[in-house]
Amino acid sequence: MEKYCSNCGKKLNEGENVCSNCQNQNNDVISKTDKNALIGFILGLVSVVSWIIPIFGYATGICGLVFSIKGMNSEVNRGKAIAGFVLCIVFLVFSLINSIIGVIINLNSYYYL
Repeated sequence: MEKYCSNCGKKLNEGENVCSNCQNQNNDVISKTDKNALIGFILGLVSVVSWIIPIFGYATGICGLVFSIKGMNSEVNRGKAIAGFVLCIVFLVFSLINSIIGVIINLNSYYYL
C-alpha cells in the first residue's frame, strides 16, 4: 500500500517514516485510499444538499461515487467510503427524479400557453 506524507503529500518509500521533501517526522502518514474514502464521504454529504439543483447533484454524486469506490480498500476509513457510496447513490436517484419532474412541469406549461 502506498503511503504519502500527511504534511506535503509526497509519496514515501517503503518503510520510510520521515519525509525527504519536508522532513516531517510524524508517523501519521495516510494512504491514498484513506484520502479517497474521506473525499467520497464528504462529497456524499454535499450531495445531500446539491440534489436540489440537478446539475450540481449529478456532479457531486458521480465524483463522490468514484472516490468512494476507490476508497473501499481503505483500512481505516472503509466505513466512510461505504457511507459515501450509499449517500451518492441515493441522492443521484433524487437528482434524476428532480430532473424528470422538472421536465414534466416544463412540458406541461407549454400546453397551457
